[in-house]
Amino acid sequence: MTAGLGKREEHKIATRSAIQSAADALFDSRGYADTTIKDIADAAGVTERTFFRYFSGKEALLVRDIEEFLPILGAEIRRRPAGEPPLDAVKNSFLALLDRLRQTRPNLSWLFHDGPPGPKLAKSTPGLLLKFEQEIVDALADRLHDRGPDPEFTAQVLARCAVAALRSAGIRYWQLRQRADSPGEIDLINQAFNIVRGAGQGAGDSA
Repeated sequence: MTAGLGKREEHKIATRSAIQSAADALFDSRGYADTTIKDIADAAGVTERTFFRYFSGKEALLVRDIEEFLPILGAEIRRRPAGEPPLDAVKNSFLALLDRLRQTRPNLSWLFHDGPPGPKLAKSTPGLLLKFEQEIVDALADRLHDRGPDPEFTAQVLARCAVAALRSAGIRYWQLRQRADSPGEIDLINQAFNIVRGAGQGAGDSA
């Protein structure tokens, strides 16, 4: 265990880790919807009461790695070439990190494993979407700090459009997943951003 921690703190860390590991394995094997909190607690060797001392619900287990991913995405957006349009900077940053994001446990695809997350995540993690947007807002604001009369508002609008494009691509990927000719995640992300850029100007045209 970590040096300098007392036995009580070591026990807390070990219990939290056991719950998270049990949830990861169950989400992977059964899917998110078919895994209950009791299932997770039993697999981790704890009671449901103990589970709730560490996590507000199973949704909190699902989004942990996504929250940890956000600062990495923000840093990647800031590193993009200065002349790259803002929406392209977000899209290309996300695509550059897509393989890394797939390897997180749980990964983003689990959000759509049982259908679009919508209310089931919003009830327990209402701030997740806002955190996602704000990370992109801050990164774009750094890129646009000397452009236009209100670069902060510009960053807010562009960030929300980018998040909408990414969410739409994820939901569409889930909707079409059973089709033999289903487009891949990258193709759908590119299409979504093309639609945002071309809104009102032949938005449905492919690149």
